[in-house]
Amino acid sequence: MTMWVIELLLIILLGMGVVAFITLLERKMLGLSQLRLGPNKVTLVGVLQPVMDGVKLLLKELHLMQYMVNLVMLISTVTLLFLFMIFWGIVLPWGTTGLMLNHYSALLFFSVLGAGTYAIMLVGWSSTSPFSKLGSLRGMLQSLSFEVALVMVFFIPLVIFDSLAVKNDQVLGAEVSPWAVIWLLICLMESNRAPFDLLEGESELISGFNIETSSFPFVFVFLSEYGMLASLGMVTSVGLLGGMNMVALLALMTLLFVRSCYPRVRYDVMMSLMWHSILPSSLIFFFVLMTNKLENSVKAFLASD
Repeated sequence: MTMWVIELLLIILLGMGVVAFITLLERKMLGLSQLRLGPNKVTLVGVLQPVMDGVKLLLKELHLMQYMVNLVMLISTVTLLFLFMIFWGIVLPWGTTGLMLNHYSALLFFSVLGAGTYAIMLVGWSSTSPFSKLGSLRGMLQSLSFEVALVMVFFIPLVIFDSLAVKNDQVLGAEVSPWAVIWLLICLMESNRAPFDLLEGESELISGFNIETSSFPFVFVFLSEYGMLASLGMVTSVGLLGGMNMVALLALMTLLFVRSCYPRVRYDVMMSLMWHSILPSSLIFFFVLMTNKLENSVKAFLASD
């Protein structure tokens, strides 16, 4: 039991390090896309830039009395980080600790993703700023919209594999390439990445749902967003392509590089894309798949007789 706890803690620390250096990778890729160097001044050609950024955030002034009075905000920001730790340390299959080997781990996957919506809603609700409340409301509606499609899209490979386990030894074929494009869009929406980073876009106006977070509560929100980005890249590789391989890194780099290619969409455009394009396409794909499986099952039953 003690070794399991130690292993889990080491995995979580690894996740924190991965999140820190994903920010460096993103800034380097954005610099490459704009023909500039990116971070390269802070020790070892910029390698320790994420560490310095983290120290700077943690040393910012902390209005402790604000969080003592408003415990809901503090608890909700901690919850966001806690959900990332559950996803990274328990859902992903690290040695013997991962529950992804469980036959029903897909249900845990959906539960963790859905719970993040409530934490964001509580951060805005507990704020005294009306802008923060509006930002959390928009974030909640956005999350509820695309998580309906996320469940439907992710169930397609589960039906193909005849399993509710996220980890599968099978590999999706090229015939599901249209599904892969939809999955990429869903991952961009779930991880709040461009061109669907509407919650981040509010920072250019009034900072959105996290306007009253500072110091380490803001670090919790920041870590959870980038942590879910890394986790979705791992799920794409482990759950859909047979195991951990370079696809996880490629999927992650694709999600990062899209930010330098496309402008941010309007809120109504994203909602229209979700309800009028992605969800109907996923339903059609799902029903065609179920029809084929039912037809194959009937043929196998008749052949056995």
